[in-house]
Amino acid sequence: MHSSDTEHSDPARPPTGRTDGEGGPDRLLALERAIAERDNELAWTSERLISEVHERAAAQASALAAERYDPASGLPNRRLFEEQLARVAIEHGAAGEPAAVLLVGVEQLPALRGSMGFRAADFAARLIGDRLRLAVRGCDLVGRIGDGEFAVVLTHLRASSDAAPVARKLIEVVDAPLRIEGQQVRLSATMGVAVCPADGTDADSLMQRAVSALQFARETSTRFYQFFDPVVAQRETRRLQLQSDLRQALEANEFLVHYQPRVSMRTRRVIGVEALLRWLHPRFGLLPAGQFVDLAEESGLIVPIGEAMLAQSCAAAAAWPREVGLSVNLSAREFRGSDVNTVVARILQKTGLPARRLQIEVTESSLGRQPGEIEAAIRRLERLRESGVSVALDQFGTGSCSLTLLRDFPADGLNIEGGFIRSLTNDTAAMAILRSVTALGRHFGARVVAEGIETEEQFEMARRAGCSQAQGYLFGRPMPQAELIAYLETDPAA
Repeated sequence: MHSSDTEHSDPARPPTGRTDGEGGPDRLLALERAIAERDNELAWTSERLISEVHERAAAQASALAAERYDPASGLPNRRLFEEQLARVAIEHGAAGEPAAVLLVGVEQLPALRGSMGFRAADFAARLIGDRLRLAVRGCDLVGRIGDGEFAVVLTHLRASSDAAPVARKLIEVVDAPLRIEGQQVRLSATMGVAVCPADGTDADSLMQRAVSALQFARETSTRFYQFFDPVVAQRETRRLQLQSDLRQALEANEFLVHYQPRVSMRTRRVIGVEALLRWLHPRFGLLPAGQFVDLAEESGLIVPIGEAMLAQSCAAAAAWPREVGLSVNLSAREFRGSDVNTVVARILQKTGLPARRLQIEVTESSLGRQPGEIEAAIRRLERLRESGVSVALDQFGTGSCSLTLLRDFPADGLNIEGGFIRSLTNDTAAMAILRSVTALGRHFGARVVAEGIETEEQFEMARRAGCSQAQGYLFGRPMPQAELIAYLETDPAA
């Protein structure tokens, strides 16, 4: 019998590679390749997931750092610093162990950003932060809690008084010159100090009282740092009340101008009058400018208040004898923040007061501390003089740029601060300095005014030193316009 074709393979026919009825070597290779590709995909996916996890963790860490650290200085920001302070306060309060919060104000930092740019200001902030960290111990805390404010916590003190030498040291390290973009820059610090547990046992009360002490230090130019005490707290409460009343006072015309005579040293006749701002507060009565001008500066209201004062003063001066001039002091914000030349020209035109009878007085501090600020200020002063208005430097010698400023801008007048004049009677060095200033004034053609004269002895010493004009209670207290008119009509030296 013959077998069928399905029972015998043909030797000439190539093998099909099927050995199990389902697949062969090619199929296995294909499966191996697919498995390898899948493994590669899984490995890539795993690496990508791991990378995304790391990236997300880094982003979260970066976001957390941004929330808790100041990017310019690298120091803890207000949020983190207050958390750290809260832990310190709890620990030290429970143990009765002194700690101190030192709030360091560096007011020039925001101005530095305007004059030299963001990079320069950030660099300065980092330098100051580094100096503060190096000046304290490793167990102490340092943070940057505001644009121009740093804070330090001194832990584990033996006595609260131990904070005083550290405060002086920190002021010195901030005041040391900085080198920024090839320029030497000087900043200055004031400081408020609160002690735990005496002034508080929680972060909020300690910070509040350090802020109160700092404000008092800023207001008192002779104090670079101030410890908190109840008197400071009362002053701060009153200050906040005045601050909230300022805008209403402007709208209600509660600001007045009083006038103090200025006399010739040679004849004692009144040759000028200084306009002095006053606030007739409905609760606190008549307030001198020193009690509220800084608040008006902070709020920006000093610009409209100052403009109203200048207009009122110029209108009043138009009624005085023609030989009597008017002196008006401009604050830093008025001088830097407004177009002072345009304002003065408009008011003179409106009131009819000749420009030659008006003298604008500015302090050295109002001109700025950085080279760019001072140069811009000098340009403004030069434009004022070109218009016929004279310019005087008030409180001459109390700043750090007197001689350089006088060299670059010979002023029409130099006003010597009253405290210095009153020291003449028992300080021979003060007399020698005043003689040098008056000689300097004569060299530059500037009138030298001795302010704050209260006695005949002070008048005589200022006259012998070479001052050309005098002002003070000896010749008359600040008075309203009606009293001034009567005073001028009966001028005892006329």
